[in-house]
Amino acid sequence: MSDIIKMEFAELTVDGSNYLTWALDVEIYLNSCDLSSTIDPASQSTSAQKAKALIFLRHHLNKDLKNEYLTEKDPAVLWQSLKDRFDQQTAIMLPQAQYDWLNLRFQDFKSVTEYNSTLHRIVSQLKLCKQNITEAELIEKTLSTFHASNLVLQQQYMTKNYSKHSELISALLVAEKHNQLLMRNHNARPVGSLAVPEAHATNQSNTHRRGRGRGRGHGRGSYRGGRGRGRRNANSLQDRNKGQNKDKPHSHKPSSHQHVTNNKQACYRCGCEDHWSRTCRTPKYLVEAYKKMLKDSKGKSKHGETHHASLPEANMTLKDDNYDDNLLKMGDMNMDDDDLLKMELDDFGDQE
Repeated sequence: MSDIIKMEFAELTVDGSNYLTWALDVEIYLNSCDLSSTIDPASQSTSAQKAKALIFLRHHLNKDLKNEYLTEKDPAVLWQSLKDRFDQQTAIMLPQAQYDWLNLRFQDFKSVTEYNSTLHRIVSQLKLCKQNITEAELIEKTLSTFHASNLVLQQQYMTKNYSKHSELISALLVAEKHNQLLMRNHNARPVGSLAVPEAHATNQSNTHRRGRGRGRGHGRGSYRGGRGRGRRNANSLQDRNKGQNKDKPHSHKPSSHQHVTNNKQACYRCGCEDHWSRTCRTPKYLVEAYKKMLKDSKGKSKHGETHHASLPEANMTLKDDNYDDNLLKMGDMNMDDDDLLKMELDDFGDQE
């Protein structure tokens, strides 16, 4: 039963459009099973052989056709009835196959494989219609339909005198593959340009560039963001802060720690303009007196009185020659913070 359920090929349609291929498949299968004599009207086949051939034929018919030939019990009669009904497909298919063969051109296809497939399909249809195509006609059809720009190539293939069309197709497939590789190499980079450098060459150049020349010093004179020592560190820190302040927008409104009559930035602790607040060495009692005076000046300004916040004593003390000389000495000697604090206390003791 499994052999009956299994369908060897497509069934015959109601309109018989696939009759030519269906009839060819049936003949091939019956020959393989030694049942080809069952469809011959003058055959001497046994009843078992005829029944087996009839079952096969009905199994590969459309449902409607099977109902139409329900009473046929002889495979030879059924075969001849289908042939008389659908054999006109030869006359229907032949004009279309001839038209396709006439208009077939090699230059209309993008690849040799597509052209070869279409060519063999048309030739098969012509053979089903009892019209054979020779090898010479196949070769002439292919070479005569080359593009006009391939005239030299066409003459080269004609001089080789191919005897089989398959040999010509093989040569065309090899040439097509070589052309694809040639175009790929041509489009890899523009004509006259250099090749792209290898990846390891770039890495070596970058590694060489990152050598010892880019190292940073760790000496005492370099500024690393921590506490600097010496006059060079103080000057570099001031220059750096001045450069940062240049980029900031200036405000026309005076701050509480600046003089109204002077646009220069003053020390936040004592109000002087010759040093920064981080390097300010003004004694604590003078800083407190300066802050108290600023506080008093703010209170008087609220009652309509104007008073400039300044501390003459602090300015006089800060501009003392001994204080400037001590600052220069401290910068040259590269002293530590403990030594600077000790010298500062000694100087303040002498002033008191």
